[in-house]
Amino acid sequence: MGTRADHTAGNQVMEQLKTGQSESNLIILIIFLVIFSSPGIDLPAQTSPIDYKRWNVMNINKLATTFNNVGMLCDGNNQNYNLARPPSFEYPQGSGKQYGTCVGVFVGAPYGQHVEVIGGINPEQLDYLDGTMDEGPADFWNEEHFAPYPEFVNPTVASVSTDPSSWPSSWPSELPNYYFLDLNDQTGVENPVLPRVPVLFDSATGWPGFGPNGKQLSDQETFSVMFGWGGTDQIGSGNFETRWLRTQLIMRGMAWEGSLYEDFIVWVYIVRNVTSQPITGLGMGVHADFSFLPAFLPGIGYDADRHYYDPELQLAYAWDDDGFEESPVGGVLQAENIAWGGIIMLKLPGPTGKVAAYDASHFWEGQTSKSGSGGAPEMYFKWNLLNLDDPHDSNGDGIDDDFDLNGVPDDQEGGQGYYIGSGADGLQIISSAQFTLEPGAMDTLIFATVFGTNEKDLKTNAQRALSLYESNWQIVDAPPAPGVESFIDDRKTVLVWDTNSEADEQFEGYKIYRSMDQGQTWGSESFTDFEGGLHYVPLAQYDLVNGITGYYKTLPEYAWFYLGEDSWIPVRSVVESDTIKGVNLGPGKKLRNFSEGDSVNVFIDRDVLNGLSYLYYVAAYDSGNRIIGPLENSAATNPAEFNNSVIATPEVPMAVSDLEKVRVVPNPYKVSEIWELGFKQHNLQFTGLPASASIRIFNASGDLVRTVLHDRQSSIASWDLKNEFGQLVAPGVYFYYITSPVGETKGKFIVIL
Repeated sequence: MGTRADHTAGNQVMEQLKTGQSESNLIILIIFLVIFSSPGIDLPAQTSPIDYKRWNVMNINKLATTFNNVGMLCDGNNQNYNLARPPSFEYPQGSGKQYGTCVGVFVGAPYGQHVEVIGGINPEQLDYLDGTMDEGPADFWNEEHFAPYPEFVNPTVASVSTDPSSWPSSWPSELPNYYFLDLNDQTGVENPVLPRVPVLFDSATGWPGFGPNGKQLSDQETFSVMFGWGGTDQIGSGNFETRWLRTQLIMRGMAWEGSLYEDFIVWVYIVRNVTSQPITGLGMGVHADFSFLPAFLPGIGYDADRHYYDPELQLAYAWDDDGFEESPVGGVLQAENIAWGGIIMLKLPGPTGKVAAYDASHFWEGQTSKSGSGGAPEMYFKWNLLNLDDPHDSNGDGIDDDFDLNGVPDDQEGGQGYYIGSGADGLQIISSAQFTLEPGAMDTLIFATVFGTNEKDLKTNAQRALSLYESNWQIVDAPPAPGVESFIDDRKTVLVWDTNSEADEQFEGYKIYRSMDQGQTWGSESFTDFEGGLHYVPLAQYDLVNGITGYYKTLPEYAWFYLGEDSWIPVRSVVESDTIKGVNLGPGKKLRNFSEGDSVNVFIDRDVLNGLSYLYYVAAYDSGNRIIGPLENSAATNPAEFNNSVIATPEVPMAVSDLEKVRVVPNPYKVSEIWELGFKQHNLQFTGLPASASIRIFNASGDLVRTVLHDRQSSIASWDLKNEFGQLVAPGVYFYYITSPVGETKGKFIVIL
């Protein structure tokens, strides 16, 4: 790592810290150290440690969220909506339904620590609490008490395993053994007595994985390393009256594809003591603020939510209070369309590894009291981390259980069993028992953010996260997902996929699913399994002819899974000269991901409309066994890549002689209908166009609303339902007039909001 500072001066500082000598002598030595320290490694000038904060997105499965490298897992800023960062625990991904306000972690300890393990000043002898939460989404007054070590930082984004361009230019070979003294410290103080902790890398990918020898365990991972500091409140205002613990925090996120794992993301936080003295009475936990739905979504008249705790699962979870919400894409959401979400604690630091405190609280109500969320560190440590004197705690054991406030646990007298957070501002804090973190020691917090379509489905998915943890991250998966290409023509989509899935010894068949709402739903027919999971009837199913038919029978909980009827009838063909023998892919269409002689499967969908976008995925499934029932692939989340998902928009060939086939699709256009792409996206299509055209759109009064210029090799032009000033148009009848080199035409359409 290079020399961190002049070692003579550095060792003097360390000795004085160890013995707790006077602060005046210590300050003199620190000034000497800053002035005479050698540059060591070439770190960027650190005007503020938080300058190295970076963001990125976890989006490999059905749950998508924006996270940063200083420990916050979403930002649904409900004090300044413009600063919110979607996706913020969007579920299912692509639906526009977001549920995250703020999820972060914290560490805290009581006053009375050795001078080496603390930073800042503390004249009032207050307790310590360092959180990764930002004040905007968390209303935590002393915000962002962790900052990234610069050598682990990419210039623009937080690091994710699926994007090597997000990694640092070169990964450090070991964890840092130093900490920064204060805001002005540019070099840091290295602790020479700490053991070196290597950073290990996956031999196949080069990613610093969580598994043995750095093996990457999941399909998408995050990794960052942070240090405790005084937080952003001290910047600019000259306010150095802050305090913190000199801890190090190693953060990882892990997400998997596959039907068993697609509804959760696992997060790992390792706290490390980089000083030479123990930190005593340390506690650690999760700050979880989910909203159903959060205020930053436009058009949401946010109301009360319910917050529950299941002590058996160590699951803190929540849902809307009345099962009725405005939809972010327009209209309303009924109960079945509002997800359930929460946090399952898989491992906590400390001697028991279990939850010691659960506090159901509020974003701002009663904030400076024992019943609220403590805005200041000393309040949060006492009333939230330790959950002392909470009126919802019937017996003082740290677990809130009396939400009707009659002194008796709700589960003993039929009480309501949940905390009501008004204004979608409920908050749940889950904490460990207190423990001592010795010099150089590390301890681990592991939890999963988990969602489901209903309470039973949520708990099933939480149990799956727990089972994955208890199996030491050994996954059970369906056959490999096929790679799919799509080709479009006039009212026709052709799907072509490889045969790699069929090499799996338990392969049983394929299911083809189609969505008209970008994956929010996957067909017109659906059903719920025995565990509350929602499933769709596929558009088509192809089953091997092997006598394994009907519904699965071995394990009762999978008796809903339909294995097929020995109906193996996909069109099997061979690739010849970038096309497929015997299959018309359309004029000039060529395969992109297949080679000469490859065997492929083909499906042709003729039940489509020109101009509408369809999302397809092909799932391979197996026949199950006596340990687990049949499994099938879930949809890949990025159809732009070569995977099992594709987007197809059928269209007529470009007009060459007239505009007789011009149509508006859909007509009428209903805002919040199934084809909407998201809460800010609207897309009306003009089809049957030539390569270039001018489309003028008028309202019923004859005023020009918008001119759409079409100039591309497609017969489709899109309009986002906005006027020339970027404003969404009013409902009503609209007229269009199209001019082009091959002719003119006119017509009308209706917009319904």
